[in-house]
Amino acid sequence: MYPEIIDIQNFIATKGIIIYLGKGAPIDKNLTPVILKINNNTFTIHVLDEYEDLNYYNPILNFIIVFRALVTISESEDFLVWCKQAGLDPDNHKLLDYYKDICYVINDINNCFPNNKIDYFVSDLDFQLNAGVMQFLRR
Repeated sequence: MYPEIIDIQNFIATKGIIIYLGKGAPIDKNLTPVILKINNNTFTIHVLDEYEDLNYYNPILNFIIVFRALVTISESEDFLVWCKQAGLDPDNHKLLDYYKDICYVINDINNCFPNNKIDYFVSDLDFQLNAGVMQFLRR
């Protein structure tokens, strides 16, 4: 078994994380609403699921998708940069509202992680190239 999987399983168990598909309408045709429950808080996270990983209904894969989406927002310089990176329409006011709200929420979520920084435990290279742990999870 991959150590990343064990780390994610342990983190999910420790923090009581539950992730499932949201029922609300997407704020953009390219984003999927996902519900994240962590430390007795519930958040709606809109994720770009370009590899259709949510179709696997795998809690480890869902964890990676959701927290990778949060890291992408956290590391973007601003709303316009995030939209460009994700191929989203910056004129969509729902996206702007979401971006503002989620930036505030990210600070709370950061506190759940060691070093106060969100980690999804998998390298971007493995994610994008479907290598290592990602290849294993996507079977």
